[in-house]
Amino acid sequence: MPQRTLRFKIHQDGRVEETVEGFTGNSCNEATSNLEDALGEVTVKNKTSDAFISNQNENLKQFNSESNVTF
Repeated sequence: MPQRTLRFKIHQDGRVEETVEGFTGNSCNEATSNLEDALGEVTVKNKTSDAFISNQNENLKQFNSESNVTF
């Protein structure tokens, strides 16, 4: 399992910039939702390439359940 890191940069004007590393798919949103709620309104959210990587095992299970093919 890759190392997962949350980085925060607090600007002088009070803005907080959050960088998430080591999460794939939607897991980054799940990991940071409580923090974002506590910090306040999210004004900008940019996805990294990791956000578009899906868990291959989950995709395979979903494929198997949706088809009549057995692996």
